[in-house]
Amino acid sequence: MKNKTYGFTLAEVLITLVIIGVIAAMTIPTLINKTNNHEYVSRLKKTYSTLSQATNRIIADEGKPRGDIGGWATTAENVFNLYKKYLSNTKECLLTTGCFAGTYRHMDNTSIVLTNSTARYNLILADGSVMSVYNNPVSSDCSNSGSGTNNACLSVLVDVNGAKGPNVVGRDTFSFALKEDGLFPTGCDYNNCAPSSGWGCTCKVIRENAMNY
Repeated sequence: MKNKTYGFTLAEVLITLVIIGVIAAMTIPTLINKTNNHEYVSRLKKTYSTLSQATNRIIADEGKPRGDIGGWATTAENVFNLYKKYLSNTKECLLTTGCFAGTYRHMDNTSIVLTNSTARYNLILADGSVMSVYNNPVSSDCSNSGSGTNNACLSVLVDVNGAKGPNVVGRDTFSFALKEDGLFPTGCDYNNCAPSSGWGCTCKVIRENAMNY
């Protein structure tokens, strides 16, 4: 009997490669997105821990933030200066010098533009994340409400990876509320995580340790 050699034809090899390519094109972006989201969640929790600890130290040394009872949350500048004092290895920055990206998007792709009139007081933290004490609104009696949060003195905006993309609210950009007894993720008082905008999703992400939207 003669020996026979079996193998794949060129057509079979090409078909196999096409199938592998299609599967890769379908799965790799999803895997990359999941990996990135996991990184954003981890960085968010780390940044929140850093800011929360600093806030608690400020309250321990300076008292309650409510300005109408002699506290320190009278202006965004005053709050910013205290954070700058209590956060180590930080660098003050402006929007135009590599701090925030300037133009951000909601998850429905609508744009929001940060300006120095709304996000004037900015710090680059030691891990590369950036924070901004919002210049407006400031409520000295801590009565502001919004984005699923009640009784806030002012808002703190955080981009967990600085000016690098995607610069999307609810992905790498989140907000916190300074209250009378500490700093809290927005959205904790009532469920207001609107995936279309991303505002109010900070609490959901931290509680669930994931971006389930």
